[in-house]
Amino acid sequence: VVVARSLTGQIFGGYNPAGWRSTDDYVTSTQAFLWARNTGSNIAKFPVLPGGNAAVFDYATSGPNFGAGDLQIGPSQAAVMGGFAGPDAEDISTSAGNLRKGKSVAGITYDITAAWPARGNLVLTEVEVYGRP
Repeated sequence: VVVARSLTGQIFGGYNPAGWRSTDDYVTSTQAFLWARNTGSNIAKFPVLPGGNAAVFDYATSGPNFGAGDLQIGPSQAAVMGGFAGPDAEDISTSAGNLRKGKSVAGITYDITAAWPARGNLVLTEVEVYGRP
């Protein structure tokens, strides 16, 4: 489970049932989802679209990435022909993502409605990633 808080106080995140392994590859999952805390303590859940293709991209040098841009936390700094390079192709000291930055292009891979609070470029004040051993 990923929890993020933006500079404007929005709280949102995602669930990746496969966990994080730094494979630099997409993970298919029909169980992955994004979530957001809306007014008060209400939580909205945004499921992956049918098929679950590209539900998660498991970067080796960046933060959590859900979908094909639906939620990126700590996007990689190493652009390569429209994609991103892993540590074997770039100097990790300059290509690693910055966890204070994020980006959301909502609705590509997840069924995101108007209730999704994070859109465009994001400044993050807190990021927590929980997993099981």
